[in-house]
Amino acid sequence: MYGEKILVVEDEWVVANQLCSNLKDLGYTVCSTASTGEEAIRQVEADRPDLILMDIVLKGEMDGIEAADLIALRFDIPVIYLTAYINHGYIERAKQTKPLGYLVKPYNQKELYANIEMALHKHRVDKEIKDYLDRLARCYTGTMKAFSEAIELRGPYTPGHHQRVAEFTHAIAKEMGLPDFSLEGLWLAAHVYDIGLVNMPIEIIQSAGRLSGSSLTLYCNYPQLSFDLLKEVDFPWPIANIALQHRECFDGSGFPHGIKGEDILIEARILAVADAIEDLTSHRVFRNAFLLGEALEEVSSHSGSKYDPKVVTACLRLFNKKGYKMKG
Repeated sequence: MYGEKILVVEDEWVVANQLCSNLKDLGYTVCSTASTGEEAIRQVEADRPDLILMDIVLKGEMDGIEAADLIALRFDIPVIYLTAYINHGYIERAKQTKPLGYLVKPYNQKELYANIEMALHKHRVDKEIKDYLDRLARCYTGTMKAFSEAIELRGPYTPGHHQRVAEFTHAIAKEMGLPDFSLEGLWLAAHVYDIGLVNMPIEIIQSAGRLSGSSLTLYCNYPQLSFDLLKEVDFPWPIANIALQHRECFDGSGFPHGIKGEDILIEARILAVADAIEDLTSHRVFRNAFLLGEALEEVSSHSGSKYDPKVVTACLRLFNKKGYKMKG
């Protein structure tokens, strides 16, 4: 697709002029040129190009990689690096900015065209996929919130339980460095992980903390019921398995299947800790709410048994060092 605006960042004016001429011959619009990283950032702010051709080695205090990194923090604009020679140190640094191509000088017209078109195409496709997933996530979120509110009406939860679990789960997962895609799936899972409770007798739900015998056996099957319901939905995330595994314990003593350690999805291990903290700090028919400090001590005492130690550590770090506060 011709006509896209391209910013050329090149500190050798002869090379820059030749490159601009080549781009115009290929049908692209050269919106501007820049000879330093600082100037490149100003031009991006002013012109919002569709693509940046960025020389790695630039005069001034900022090289092309630093400029591209700063641009990436603020703008969704693809970058192709230009370099006169292969320097592994530069290349390793450049990879961190996720460029959409490299051109080694001297390059010919065909190489220039192919790299630009591939970069623009990939960027368009990536954006379309992201937009689609964003729309899908909003749709799922609305539906899942409706389900979670229906569960809360039956008890034993206080209003807003699932929203609080979702926010805390998201915070722990982000603290542990999970990718954005996983964060989105975990957010949704936190709204429906116990949807199997809708098929549970109300008296069992309301007495969940003091069950025994056949009633306890029935209650322990609710993660499987949640899985059976959620597996029918074609989620792009493992929502059904997160729900199935969120009551499994790190040492294998949980339910419904007694799996342990890293055989349990990391999302389920995170959800288990978030759910425990929210549950302990909420009032129940059979007990008063724990103070937050007491709840953290209770969860810490089961680190390595009920809960993944890494998740517990991240949880404690959020509260004790980063000032995290649960809402509600």
